[in-house]
Amino acid sequence: MRKSFAILSILAAGLMSYAAMAQDEVAPTPEGAAPASAAAPAAAPQATPAPAAAPAGYPDEYALRPLVVASGMFQGTLPIVLNLSTSNVLKPVWIPLDLRWGKTKQLEFFVNHGTPGGSVTSGSGVCLGGTSRNCDGTYNNVNFGAQYSFLNASGLELSGLLAAQFRELSPDMRFAVDVGVGMKYVAAPVSVKLTPQLGIGLNKRSSLANKEELAAPLQIALQAAPRIAVFLDSGISGKVSHLGDSYAVPIGIGGSCLAMHGLDVGLEFMLEMLAKATTFTGGATDARMLTLFVSWRE
Repeated sequence: MRKSFAILSILAAGLMSYAAMAQDEVAPTPEGAAPASAAAPAAAPQATPAPAAAPAGYPDEYALRPLVVASGMFQGTLPIVLNLSTSNVLKPVWIPLDLRWGKTKQLEFFVNHGTPGGSVTSGSGVCLGGTSRNCDGTYNNVNFGAQYSFLNASGLELSGLLAAQFRELSPDMRFAVDVGVGMKYVAAPVSVKLTPQLGIGLNKRSSLANKEELAAPLQIALQAAPRIAVFLDSGISGKVSHLGDSYAVPIGIGGSCLAMHGLDVGLEFMLEMLAKATTFTGGATDARMLTLFVSWRE
């Protein structure tokens, strides 16, 4: 349509030029007619829409993203966690789905599994394989929470975290409240994120399983290329009252690739207990897991 319009315009202009040359002078404008100069200009061709861009303040680069998603943005992350531990390969497989929605540019709501601050833990989310493959029920834990970013300046961001944590749904429901602080510092192309948090058990407190838990996930990320980031995960977790007998320090290395705007794919290999309390059996490399993930945003 645009090409035909352009051709017709050229032909019309040529005919008008020829007619003007054939006349000694321009014919007067008929009475009541609008001057030629007052004629409405031809409509400009409609511009081709520009490709979608990341919302302001939320870059496509993995390492440079803020702690909370952008206002109005929905983000879903689907991890598939494969147990590769000694004598328990693929026993079981977990799917700890993570869903986030930005209410404003500072406030997000989330539903996730594992540590509310975002790190994947063994046995979180949907467990595939049944009791014969070490599953304690198909679906037995979930977190509902919110995160508010109250400072974001000069590369430093701070946030507050609050979540209702259902550590176990059956046979006995164990409920806790998780409070924490998110900290992220970005000096492109590197970022450092630390999310210390405390889970406070509210029922079944006679059991150590629902006592206060400390978790402090740490991630160091490098944006190696516009579409590719690599990261190192570590931190510490354990029961507060028995930290010396229950702490564990994992280490994992992974990568994320921006397949297209709004879609990431990646993987991570982790040793869950590189350092651990003496009460845990096995060697430092016996507890292993591989996480494959897809994350989409719109």
